[in-house]
Amino acid sequence: MGISEKVLKTVRVGIDTGGTFTDCVFWQDGKQPIVVKIPSTPSNPAEAIVNGLERLCEIAEISVKEVNFLVHGTTVATNAMLQEQWGKVGLITTKGFRDTLEIGTQMRPELYQLQQRKSPPIVPRHLRMEVTERINLLGHVVEKIDRDEVYKVLKEMTSNKIESLAISFLFSYANQEHEKMVRELAAELDPDLYVCISSEVSPEFREYPRTSTTVINGALAPVVRRYIRYLRQELNSRGIGEQILNIMQSNGGIVSGKEAEVSSHNLILSGPAGGTVAAAEIAGKTNYLNALTFDMGGTSSDIGLIIDGKPQLIQGTTVNNIYPLQVPTIDIHTIGAGGGSIAWKDHGGVMKVGPKSAGAVPGPACYGKGGLEPTVTDANLFLGRLDPDHYLDGDFKIYPENSYRALEKLATEMDLEVERVASGILEVANANMAGALRVVSSRRGYDPRDFALIAFGGAGPLHATALARELGIKIVIIPSSPGVLCAQGLLQSDVRHDFTHTEVVVLEFADANNLEKSFLELENRGVKLLYDESVVPERISLKRSLDLRYKGQEYYLNVQVEGNISSDLLKEAADRFHIVHKNTYGHFASDEPVEIVNLRLTAIGKIERLESTPVYTSDLCLNTCYPLKHRSVYFSGNGWMNTPIYRRNDIQIGTKIEGPAIIVQMDSTVIIEPTQKASTDERGNLIISMEGIE
Repeated sequence: MGISEKVLKTVRVGIDTGGTFTDCVFWQDGKQPIVVKIPSTPSNPAEAIVNGLERLCEIAEISVKEVNFLVHGTTVATNAMLQEQWGKVGLITTKGFRDTLEIGTQMRPELYQLQQRKSPPIVPRHLRMEVTERINLLGHVVEKIDRDEVYKVLKEMTSNKIESLAISFLFSYANQEHEKMVRELAAELDPDLYVCISSEVSPEFREYPRTSTTVINGALAPVVRRYIRYLRQELNSRGIGEQILNIMQSNGGIVSGKEAEVSSHNLILSGPAGGTVAAAEIAGKTNYLNALTFDMGGTSSDIGLIIDGKPQLIQGTTVNNIYPLQVPTIDIHTIGAGGGSIAWKDHGGVMKVGPKSAGAVPGPACYGKGGLEPTVTDANLFLGRLDPDHYLDGDFKIYPENSYRALEKLATEMDLEVERVASGILEVANANMAGALRVVSSRRGYDPRDFALIAFGGAGPLHATALARELGIKIVIIPSSPGVLCAQGLLQSDVRHDFTHTEVVVLEFADANNLEKSFLELENRGVKLLYDESVVPERISLKRSLDLRYKGQEYYLNVQVEGNISSDLLKEAADRFHIVHKNTYGHFASDEPVEIVNLRLTAIGKIERLESTPVYTSDLCLNTCYPLKHRSVYFSGNGWMNTPIYRRNDIQIGTKIEGPAIIVQMDSTVIIEPTQKASTDERGNLIISMEGIE
């Protein structure tokens, strides 16, 4: 039974690892979803995955063996890069290009800083070696590679006890013959050594980003492979076939666990991508097709942009703001602002929040696990915005007295009242997050007032209405299960593989037959991969696009094309490029020659969409909802106010709630500020209006 055929009848589980909590969703056709949040296990994230899986099955009253489709959003690759705890990787490159990683480009992190130190490359110089070979830009062999020389270099390289090997030769994207030969010799010398070649990892022009991407894959592969193999063993030990495991990629698609082992560079934004996919589904079904996504968890906040109901995809990014990564990625901007972000006083006496986080261990002070420093969560708890009796539906005990002690310590340092310190923490954190929302909106030419704000993550709904007020956003959407939306998005993602072929040619002189042939080769590779992952033919979709630019430009823009390549189709592509260029840069030049840079092919195995069945909504339509209780809550600009506290599962379809109000549920807490009004739609989404609902 194929993967796409299988999930029509299956029990699906999505599990997303976060910095503080691991989010789990169980879905079975015709039944209400089950959601669970459990503490993450940073020392071994796989433990929380297995714990969450077993907990879901316990609640569903089924055996773990009955689960036959598991999608996992992992932070293993992300954390390895952020903490620089990657594998020991070697690099073999063309003679004369040993220092490509060191030289990089002329781009500087701080343009006008005269004294700035470059970060060291991932591969130290003694592990970067050269061989004599040369292929030109047309793919013709200019200088043939010497097998004896390669063998000698490989012996020297492996003597350094490397964990993986990256190979990146000049113009190998046009001809991979030499790279493949070195990989074959490396396999003869050490069959267990992981070897990746740039012509497969990133078959695009531009030597530095191609080499960087290949090296990142090589550096992450040992870490990711150990993790996935351990997880597969744990699943096997519980009677679950390892073939059920799928991993989320940065491009918003999933791949099998086996495929993820050889494409580690595609997992940098594995978790956040799932949330953006689910948010796009919500945007389409609520008719707010243009939306900003705001995912606030325990350690960070991830901001995205949805245009016309689709997440925005970029063709390249940087890791740690240093290392180029040349792969398709959902455009997500991340900052170190989460519930566990620690508040502190800098040398000038100014309060700062983050980027350091208390994480899952020890966690915020109120968790009672040894945390002593005040966090955003502690500030929310002290100000009455979090309910100590309903944190994770009462399953997670928290200690308000610990929050007070941590806040009091900082208040003493700053010679301020505890209340002012707590409210100041939220103001600083909100300012940081509002700035991040502006990065993906106003700084790119989009007015945030023209967008809805879809807020999720455990802490997103706590801060969303304040951020909307700051940015002039009129509508905030809180999904029915916001705290586990990333996990839910994993179950709404298709199998996806992206392929690239560089072919630089002026559009006017391009040979349509050659381009069609190149596209067909990419399609054959895509279909083969999908078949290998058991995707049935009727669920395969192939999408073509071209990277175009004006001749002489450095950067290009992507334009979709449909159908067989012909001169008329290329002309249509040029016309669309002018429009895209105008929308992106504010101008276009229809008289300038347009140049093809890359051919792109996306191979998709369509998965049946998970309907967003409301978890906290009944089929009744009532105009009133009675609060669980009232509590004094602090609101910026209003001070302490007697505020009704509602349970999310008590709110019926069509019920209207006026702020101030707080809505509690298992996986998150929603804040509705004074003058704001909220109503629940038929899918269980809470629609909060800054201007009120009639």
